[in-house]
This record gives sequence, structure tokens and C-alpha cells, in this order.
Amino acid sequence: MTLARGTDQIESTRLVLRRICAGDLDFLTRIHADPDVARYLGHGRPRSSEESLTWLQSTLATYENFGLGQLAVLRKTDGRLIGRCGLSDLVVEARATADASPRAWYGRAQAPPDTEVVFEPELGYTFDRSSWGHGFASEAARCVFDYARDVLRLPRVVSLIHPDNVRSLRVAQRFGLQREDGVEMMARPYGRYVWPIQARS
Repeated sequence: MTLARGTDQIESTRLVLRRICAGDLDFLTRIHADPDVARYLGHGRPRSSEESLTWLQSTLATYENFGLGQLAVLRKTDGRLIGRCGLSDLVVEARATADASPRAWYGRAQAPPDTEVVFEPELGYTFDRSSWGHGFASEAARCVFDYARDVLRLPRVVSLIHPDNVRSLRVAQRFGLQREDGVEMMARPYGRYVWPIQARS
């Protein structure tokens, strides 16, 4: 759930991050259907309302099953829902062929049953286009990472970033993420970047 059991929300200077609920569906459907927002998510195409509902149901399930999940991001000044940010259950092929990148999936049920895989907590975010350019993605990502490192004590956190996603690459550079390798997800290439997990001094 990206939150320890018994914790309802975490906060940064300007943001509140809480668990996603069924009432967030209209907002999620709207941003997932925006071509500019969807460009670097999964298959890169706008999602239908049915796909967004499936995504929400999957997120609620990961809260219970894996202790991971995206969180709703609200702006403190007016309580407005502006995006989502959190840890997803990323499944990566453990042994790829020499001439191919490892395949990756969100959700353990998506991986072929005969494939050797590793599981990674993947930090990702998606924001309403009207909220871009204000540093909210960076602030939310830092809030989630600090919590994952300092409270959840996760030994490793990664982010998948499409090579053309300049905004997210800038965030990765700002926080000192290192590119480890590339993976293939939904027939598209993504870089796997590792967050610097060492404890804060």
C-alpha cells in the first residue's frame, strides 16, 4: 500500500498522499484518457474507462496482497486531487536471452507461469496535465521514496522510465538515480533506474 498498516497518509510540504479509493475513479479515468499523460505509461495509448476501472481494482488488491500500491496525491492548499504516486509490484524476467532485454509486467499474474522472475518495488507517478511544471511529481516521488527507505526499510527501489520521457529523466537525474539496464514492457522499451537507497545522514 506504500503505507505501513495503520497509516492512512503521508505528507510533504505541499502534498498529502493517501490510499486510492473507489471515489477517485472519475479522476483516474480522465487523466488515463489524456494522450499526453498516457504517452509514457504502459502501452502508451489512452486507456478506456474499463481499463481505468481494472487498474483501480488491481491497485486496491495490491494494497492487501503485497503491501504496495499507488497513492492519490492531493494539493494541501485546496485539497484538490492532482495525481497518483506510489510503489507498484513490478515483475521482471530473471534470465533474458543475450540479444533481448528482460521482459517486465505490472502484477504477478501477468508473467508467464514458466518464466523465472524477480519482484521489484517500482516507484512511479502520473499527474494531471494542469499540474505539470510545478515540481509536484518530484515532491511526491521524494516523499514516497523517503518513506519506503526510512519507514518500510525497503532494500531496493526502482523506476521504469521510457527513453523519450524527458520530464521523468530530469527527475531521475535530480535524485541521483542510476540506469541499471533496459526492460521491455508491453512491447516498448523502458530503462530500469535504481534509487540511491543509502540512509540519509
